[in-house]
Amino acid sequence: KKSFQGPFRACHNIVKPHDFYRNCLSDLCLNNGARSILCQVLETYAATCRKRGAMVHDWRTPSGC
Repeated sequence: KKSFQGPFRACHNIVKPHDFYRNCLSDLCLNNGARSILCQVLETYAATCRKRGAMVHDWRTPSGC
């Protein structure tokens, strides 16, 4: 079993990050890597995690959002 680190570690088994990751990559490419897009995707993922009962640690500081 993989051990995840980082602010979303408690969420990965509850909400699979793969689709969020793919959508984020495509959105970032379409918007020249705009940080606001990255922050928006991370915010959506964090909200989805919380809604499903997963603990989300501080992600804003490490990602610069």
